[in-house]
Amino acid sequence: MATVSPAFDFVQAQSAKIPRVIWADIVTGDTITSFPVVAQAAVAGAVQFGGTFGGATVGLQVSNDGVTFFDMKDLGGTVVSATSAGLFEFTTAAAYLRPVVTGGAANAIDVTVVLRG
Repeated sequence: MATVSPAFDFVQAQSAKIPRVIWADIVTGDTITSFPVVAQAAVAGAVQFGGTFGGATVGLQVSNDGVTFFDMKDLGGTVVSATSAGLFEFTTAAAYLRPVVTGGAANAIDVTVVLRG
């Protein structure tokens, strides 16, 4: 399997530039590189899952040391996890984010995270 690293860019929204992180075409079994959150304080964020799921489950995880990761929870306290396209909002002060994909076959999942701090 491959190593999937995040791409980082900015979305231009009127006079503001909003940070966006994208992991593209994740396949079950890929090694997924985490992203260090670049904010001076806690951030509000939204994660969007899309692509071909093929029975896979995708979620978002957080860590403060980049080694031990925990499941991200949305604003209602529910673990961020999906088996089809969806969008979840969250807040975090964690140092690292990464998606995680389990199960499924013939999948190619895209994960897009937008952060505001």
